[in-house]
Amino acid sequence: MNIKTTISGIIAASLIALTGCSTNPVSGKSDFTLINQDQELAIGAKGHKSILKQKKRYNNPKLQAYVNNIGQQLARQSHRSDIRYTFTVLDDPTVNAFALPGGYIYVTTGLMAYLNSEGELAGVLGHEIGHVTAKHGVKQQSAGAVGAILQSVLADKAGATAGKGFGQLGQALLSGYGRDHELQADKLGAEYLARVGYDPENMIDVVSVLKAQEEFDKYQARKEGRQPSAYHGVFSSHPSNDTRLKEVIRQANKFKTQTTKDAGHDRYLQQINGLTFRIDKSRNGRVVVGRATTPGLTYASLARRSKVDEQRLRLVNGMFPKGQPVQGRLVKVIQ
Repeated sequence: MNIKTTISGIIAASLIALTGCSTNPVSGKSDFTLINQDQELAIGAKGHKSILKQKKRYNNPKLQAYVNNIGQQLARQSHRSDIRYTFTVLDDPTVNAFALPGGYIYVTTGLMAYLNSEGELAGVLGHEIGHVTAKHGVKQQSAGAVGAILQSVLADKAGATAGKGFGQLGQALLSGYGRDHELQADKLGAEYLARVGYDPENMIDVVSVLKAQEEFDKYQARKEGRQPSAYHGVFSSHPSNDTRLKEVIRQANKFKTQTTKDAGHDRYLQQINGLTFRIDKSRNGRVVVGRATTPGLTYASLARRSKVDEQRLRLVNGMFPKGQPVQGRLVKVIQ
């Protein structure tokens, strides 16, 4: 008997036994899933407790409330406004944001230090809400469960080699759709921004912040004679095709309302004044915000009163690799 035929039959039979369907709230179409909404909420609640055991909430109730207020506004305009959302700022120097199934969304102090407007923060939160509303985490857990079960089935029925091969295939499938999920989350986030009154273009500004991190690491690597770091998380799976990204942002303009919000550059910087900042592995500082009132002020001169160099200061202020402070606007230094 042909082993490929046998394996195909086992996979088909196993999928029939395992498959569950639910209506995706974003597309309105049936989705493969092994997890219903009650299970999703339970998974998220358990994961949230685990996250808070590993990482601390940032000890600033005012900033936590600020982030939560923006997040809740966006969540109310989402495709899953019926579930409870929890927004948490983590005291974590990594540049990251992520979501758990069931509406648990996190943003790190490391990322917030590099954002430069309320609109950018809304873009980050909207993107993560998009992952929840499209049930990306649920789909990934369901796919992972199928991969693990079928790998076990194949190992029993067709030998360890076949099982190992399917395990590799399962990993490829899981990593293969990451970019599409990220792009869909951007599309949904842009829609939620527009519905609340923020400019959807803030999503592109967020991507620029992330890309600047990568470019800065390349710059540092050249100075230090090393290879650039291999980024993961928000860097590795984010869409690199700007044409696709710009198109989904353009589509979000149809959701704009008469109520509009400005980007809120100064408003955001006032909120993060005093934020913890990781200078290096052995030193922490804090973000200190001041207004650029001196004519001809430069990042070179600001760096002389900062604990980071000129180019890092540009990066913090969204001006890497070139640019100077705008007179009359707030700027950040690290002390």
